[in-house]
Amino acid sequence: MSSSRENIKKMAELLKSGATMLSTICPKCNSPLFKLRSGEIVCPNCGARVFLVKDESESSEVMVRAAIERLERTASQKLVSIGSELRSSETIEGLDRLIKWLDALERIERIKKHLGSRRSE
Repeated sequence: MSSSRENIKKMAELLKSGATMLSTICPKCNSPLFKLRSGEIVCPNCGARVFLVKDESESSEVMVRAAIERLERTASQKLVSIGSELRSSETIEGLDRLIKWLDALERIERIKKHLGSRRSE
């Protein structure tokens, strides 16, 4: 199956699942973008997650939110990794790192709540 056919199939699946095709195209591959029911905007062709912004201040806010999400993913991955180390270890070595990453996740959650409350103002 050609990549064009695969792309059309992905688009059809998105439409079947309730996504909406937008008039905006992907900045990476020029394919039409789709808005999922969750509000997330994605490209079916390259898989990019896209944020549409109206002005420069909104652009800055989106960049901060994306950075926070990346930090949260990193912290979660570190917790999983350290948890695996602790399970296979005979000592509690690594517990300090685990606590620091848990603290980092807690701070990230506070920042996300703060950003969410600012958004609703």
